Amino acid sequence: MSFKNIFDNGGDEAGSADKSAQALNDDTPGAGDVSEAVRKLESERDPWLVRQTAHGAFDVMGFLGPLFQNAQGAAAAQRQVSEDPGSASGMASSTTKAFGPPKVSISDEDMPRLEDLSKLIGDRRGYALLTTGLGTSEGLAVDPSLNTVYVADRGGQKLSAVKVDTGAQRVAASTLGDIGDVRLDGQGTAYSTDYGGGRLLAVDLSSGSSRKIADVSGAYGVALDPAGKAYVASWLHGQLIAVDLPGGQKQTIATGLGQGIGGVALDGRGKAYIGQKDNGGKLYEVDLADRTHRVVTSLPGASTIRVALDGAGRAYTIDHVNGRLYEITLADGAQRVVATGLGTCEGLALDTVNGWIYVSNREGQLWQINHRAAQAMGGVGKVVA
Repeated sequence: MSFKNIFDNGGDEAGSADKSAQALNDDTPGAGDVSEAVRKLESERDPWLVRQTAHGAFDVMGFLGPLFQNAQGAAAAQRQVSEDPGSASGMASSTTKAFGPPKVSISDEDMPRLEDLSKLIGDRRGYALLTTGLGTSEGLAVDPSLNTVYVADRGGQKLSAVKVDTGAQRVAASTLGDIGDVRLDGQGTAYSTDYGGGRLLAVDLSSGSSRKIADVSGAYGVALDPAGKAYVASWLHGQLIAVDLPGGQKQTIATGLGQGIGGVALDGRGKAYIGQKDNGGKLYEVDLADRTHRVVTSLPGASTIRVALDGAGRAYTIDHVNGRLYEITLADGAQRVVATGLGTCEGLALDTVNGWIYVSNREGQLWQINHRAAQAMGGVGKVVA
């Protein structure tokens, strides 16, 4: 069927309905003008009786008749457009007359907010280089409440604080030795490892002073739990050591993890996940209660130097050898690369409150990656300054 036939049929149907309404109005007794006296008489009758003249129905017919006429006109206009596209403006005018112009209402809640637009524009690539000049950065930690990232500079033996909204940086503490990792307790204290000195340190972030908590040979990665323990990975001995805070009493939780283990992350349900800087790029899962461990996955030719958990069954780890950020499914060890071009990356932290992943490298750069963008197919790709 052609468009012409469609519109012809539509116009014919509307015209036929219009004629039927007119005929019904003409042939029905009592149609037309009704005097006030007749309406008054009917109003006094029993409302349950059928109205003999059905004036209410006449009112409805009076409404339908013009409507059918308008529909017939609109159908004719649509046919004209099918034959002559240049008459579209005329059809729009006819349709507006038939059905009235659309009403648009936008509430204050529907209006775009400046902060949303700013975030969208600033994060259009899914990542940003926040700052440089952080030295030979390795471990890092994030404090979402202060919008601050703390970066461990191993070469400079210092801890830097970086405001993520401005990139401004300052030295929070110095003379921390061969600092390899850092974690925050949320109460103004940072715990850092001194690999060369074999120590676990407590750092007062308000004063910058530090003190030794315990001697841990080959201390490298560290994680904290709410019960007042620090879990320290010994790179030299392939062990996971639990240290009571603030007393410093030690207990060996796992052995045989292989030399070169790196960062530690806790899932809050009795499991620790430990990456490996050297010797195979394995990701270990340690049961803290029964002190057993298993290999979740390995990254051939790569490393899992740091580990961060998103609380939804995924781990993130960085490969400092090839400058890549990996996402790993803990249930089956499935893995994929979600960012590249990160340099000799050795610091990793995940801000699950605001949805950011932070990566630092030994070139002194601090990268911010959108967590949601990283979860998309292909991740964020190669980062560029």
